[in-house]
Amino acid sequence: MSIHDAMLQACAAVQIEPPRKAKAGEWVACPVVGKGRSNGAGRVLIFDDGRGGIAWNWSSGQQQRFKLDGLAGPGEVKPPRRDPEAERIDQERRQAAVRASAAMVAACEPLAHPYLERKGFPDEIGNVLDDPARLIPSGEFFDGMRYQVSQMAGPFLVIPGRIAKQVVTVQLIDAEGAKLNMKAAPMKGAAHRLATGRETWVAEGYATALSVRAALRLLGRSATVLSAFSAANVAKVAEGLSGSIIAADHDKPLEQLHGKGTGEFYAAKSGRVWTMPPALGDFNDMHQEHGLRAVAVHLREVRGG
Repeated sequence: MSIHDAMLQACAAVQIEPPRKAKAGEWVACPVVGKGRSNGAGRVLIFDDGRGGIAWNWSSGQQQRFKLDGLAGPGEVKPPRRDPEAERIDQERRQAAVRASAAMVAACEPLAHPYLERKGFPDEIGNVLDDPARLIPSGEFFDGMRYQVSQMAGPFLVIPGRIAKQVVTVQLIDAEGAKLNMKAAPMKGAAHRLATGRETWVAEGYATALSVRAALRLLGRSATVLSAFSAANVAKVAEGLSGSIIAADHDKPLEQLHGKGTGEFYAAKSGRVWTMPPALGDFNDMHQEHGLRAVAVHLREVRGG
């Protein structure tokens, strides 16, 4: 078996699309199955020696090792031996990514954006940046991200992810809706707040959170609404907020998640009150297809615990 064939098996096991090109020693972004080509929540790494690697579904939190003779064992990747030098390098990259994220947010202008218009919010003002590539950290490790940004269609909507009020990461959304997260930045527990109120709702995507916010306002309900970027992180954020409610995506059921979609699986696992649209898709999809009133009617009976 080739390393490519083993990689294909591992990608299938964690429900991510295999990358078109994989370079040894470098994480490569790829889409999660069923989320569209613009979704980049999958990652694949082939080790430097070309004899093994890891497939990672960042949205579901699943990881699968592989080697030349196939999968290297089910489930989570075993933690590697502690390498102080590698940890130092990772820390430096993480700090550089955090600084770059804050710099991007500071450089933005408050403007309308084509993505917001396409998602049903033509009058919404977002953080917009024409050229985020100039603020991506220098060095070979970040070259792939700079190249990805160069292939995307500006201007960019910049969604900050904050932990305890500090910007630690960003998600870039281009004019065509393609998304890219800041490489090496800490995402676990980070979220973007769209509104403040008595209730607390946590959604995955930015457009989904906008639709939830608009539907709750239509109902006259005061709510804090957060976008937490991924299904696993939605649960992480919600778990830290007493009485919070999860507005989950209705994703395609997966065998390895016991027949549940990613959004449903993590929402149920969180122990929080949660809801999702009746049909496949997110609440922005429901908003676009059936109107905001349909979303409001669906959310009307949901109350936090």
